[in-house]
Amino acid sequence: MKKNGASKKHLLILLYPSVFLGPFGGNTVLALITPLKEFFNADISFIAASITMYMIPFAFFQLFSGALSDIYGRKRIILFGLFTFSLASLLCASSNNTGLFLGARALQGLGIAFIAPTILAVIGDVFPYKERGRIMGGYGASTTAGIALGPLVAGFFAIIDWRLVFLMLSVFSGLLGSVYLFYFDASTGDGELKDVLRKIEGVLRNKDVLQLCMIGLLVFFGTVATMTFLADTLTMSVSEDKIGILLSTFGFAGIATAPIAGYLTDFIGRKRTLLTGLIIMLGAFLIFLQADSYTAFFIPLAIMGIGSITVFTSLNTIIVECIPESRGAASSIYNSFRFLGYALAPVATLPIYLVYGLEGIVLLCVCFVLMNIVISTRVRG
Repeated sequence: MKKNGASKKHLLILLYPSVFLGPFGGNTVLALITPLKEFFNADISFIAASITMYMIPFAFFQLFSGALSDIYGRKRIILFGLFTFSLASLLCASSNNTGLFLGARALQGLGIAFIAPTILAVIGDVFPYKERGRIMGGYGASTTAGIALGPLVAGFFAIIDWRLVFLMLSVFSGLLGSVYLFYFDASTGDGELKDVLRKIEGVLRNKDVLQLCMIGLLVFFGTVATMTFLADTLTMSVSEDKIGILLSTFGFAGIATAPIAGYLTDFIGRKRTLLTGLIIMLGAFLIFLQADSYTAFFIPLAIMGIGSITVFTSLNTIIVECIPESRGAASSIYNSFRFLGYALAPVATLPIYLVYGLEGIVLLCVCFVLMNIVISTRVRG
């Protein structure tokens, strides 16, 4: 990996905002529920569909994007992702019917699918073992910042016009792509499609990778389902900006914890840090069951954010170390699985929410965390 003499610190200034884009773009609609319902004359099922339409291509194309970067080079894949996302965001802002909006959301998801796993692979390429936990803490903080700031920023922009959110995304990703184009220099390669498929097949045979994929899927599934239907539960009594502030608690707590999670990953080990994060998440969901007001939800959301960043910092570090020669493909498949959980959560849990309310969603999450604790005891790290 060449960087034109740029320091690793400067490289991170470029990498972290790229990671931020995906969850930020996916999460903005959580604070746009009311204006999107009114503009498109739709209900909560449309909001859930807009998340799923974004996340399914986001998850699916990540199966291939990291492996493609192993073969064709990191820079080419990142540029394709950023400029596609920029165009799709502009289409979202100009949509005047539900079909166009959902199609543009799907294109957003396709574009951003080429970013996160490639950035993971770049970190594995550039930073040594003893530093990776700390660097992955920053990677996790960037992801969590996107989750946090998505609803917060969107909630305030919605007061003016919901389209401004997507215009901002278009400009930001376009500018970021331009910086990569001129200032990021990474090795490129040549290969064939069969080489990509061979790498993916090899990674899918690795038991550790599949266990990490399942943990990541269940963690994102539970957190996204909880945040989505917590937002809908509160729409009858709380304004969009206040919902955005509440949901951002998850992210800000995670951002504050990220350096500690990175330190723990390097100091006490990957597996112990993973188990610590899962136990924290279990405590968060148990507290959720006792919360019954807007202000009461701040505490479990903050604890859930702390647990989530701790889990993902360790997972992200382990995944780039499982198969060093195919870390792009491994990162790809892992990210695909975990964001598949993100994609499916709103639609898959909607029947539970309609029958049992938010409490049913939280009880399901408790079961998922217990399953993850069992799986994590089998992970090598």
